[in-house]
Amino acid sequence: MASKYKVSIYVEIKECPDEVEITNQPIKEGVGEFMWVVSSEEAYSIDKLEQIMLKTHYAALRDAFAHHLSSISKEYALSAAGSLDECEIKPYRVEGEIGRITFDTYWVKQSGKGSFSLFPTLHAKEWYRTSGFKELALVYGTVEESYRKASTLVNRVRHQEDATPSRTLRDNTEYEGEKVRQQMEQQATEILQQHGFRNDGRPSENTMNYSHQEVTLPEEKVEQAIQACAPAPELAVEMKSNPVSYEDPDQSVALSLDDVSVKKQKEIRKGGQKFIKKLKNVHNTIAHINHGGSYIINGSGFGSVLRLVLAFLLHNELLKYNLIFFVDGQRTLYEAIGKAFGWFKPLKIILDWYHLEKRCKEQLSLALKGKEIRNKVLEQLLSFLWHGCVDKAIASLQKVDPGDIKDCKSLEDLISYLKRNRPYIPCYSVRKSLGLCNSSNRGEKANDLIVSERQKHNGMSWSRFGSIALATITALVHNGEHKHWLQTQTLSFKFAC
Repeated sequence: MASKYKVSIYVEIKECPDEVEITNQPIKEGVGEFMWVVSSEEAYSIDKLEQIMLKTHYAALRDAFAHHLSSISKEYALSAAGSLDECEIKPYRVEGEIGRITFDTYWVKQSGKGSFSLFPTLHAKEWYRTSGFKELALVYGTVEESYRKASTLVNRVRHQEDATPSRTLRDNTEYEGEKVRQQMEQQATEILQQHGFRNDGRPSENTMNYSHQEVTLPEEKVEQAIQACAPAPELAVEMKSNPVSYEDPDQSVALSLDDVSVKKQKEIRKGGQKFIKKLKNVHNTIAHINHGGSYIINGSGFGSVLRLVLAFLLHNELLKYNLIFFVDGQRTLYEAIGKAFGWFKPLKIILDWYHLEKRCKEQLSLALKGKEIRNKVLEQLLSFLWHGCVDKAIASLQKVDPGDIKDCKSLEDLISYLKRNRPYIPCYSVRKSLGLCNSSNRGEKANDLIVSERQKHNGMSWSRFGSIALATITALVHNGEHKHWLQTQTLSFKFAC
């Protein structure tokens, strides 16, 4: 029959004689029993009395908690060794949702094998962190606020002032974030192996059957949209020949990838003075996957993140759909996608309209003389590009009056940019008419949620390890994975229900 333990909390509020010393410390009456002596002013104040009760309550809980764990440790050692004579008593530290607690544990010595106890072994000054503390400190603390503010919040909620410093919260977050990242890498490795892929994500001969025919919208529907969107008959011809197809959104997975950078900490200091050196950044790569639900994956570099993306797609049986990547035009990103998914069909890459428009504005500002000339050329250029007429867009740039040009190289660079990105520039107007996505804004928003909102304010600077670890915890929360992680130390690696 299992042992039973009783926890008793006793609080008495009454008028005290004048000779009784008023104290703000709990008076221990027995294990788990506390009495708090208060003044008449405090006894009649709802607010002050509430705080006194809470402090008494938490103090009693910590005391009963410590007594219980020390007692069962003693029982365990006695049953294992038969006697406590050879047992060593050591303090055991717990960082819990009810506060920081230290209690005695009994260690049973083994001949030539060291010693063991009932609880997990801790190293040096390590604290055992309960799942409740992790949820409080990480999910409701460091993900939303600075480490200093999160520390204040955690200690206030537990009514244990200055118990857990902000530096400890930072270390805990980095440690937990690294554990999540390692677990994700391990699960990705197992998933890739189960589906016949190599560890780096490259396919083998047995994986080529994942490719299939793209599922697109009916031709009649597309034709009607082109006719409705075409500003002139001569443009309709080029709109029809645009190389980017019109996918069925219900049979497609939308993916957005982007880098986001934050200020890097200066690693070298001398005599309290910072070295003056070129500013460097810490980079996070964010991937947003959308198909009914959404999932965010972060990491360092396109290659490592795309490996995790592939594992996620395999685990959720999403390779039976079209894959559409929405990108900002980085050459390295095109190369990374091609390397990771070049074997898969149907694979489509679409250049985000916002970044295409931005690039045109920037290059024309450098290339042309004056705002009026730039705006006139830009208006015509963007009209052609919006309708997917890249050839006419390039021709319009080639016809610019040489007298209006101040930098030929900038204009040539823009023409080269359009030629290079021709396979990824769709007919944006028709896609909008059909209700299809033209933007990587989901990925941009993921950047804001996972990194920027927390790491780009008030002159913050980060180590590479710290930035990625915090972003990993933040992604864990936004994916709805944190409860599963805290309970099982594994990831479901699926869209949130």
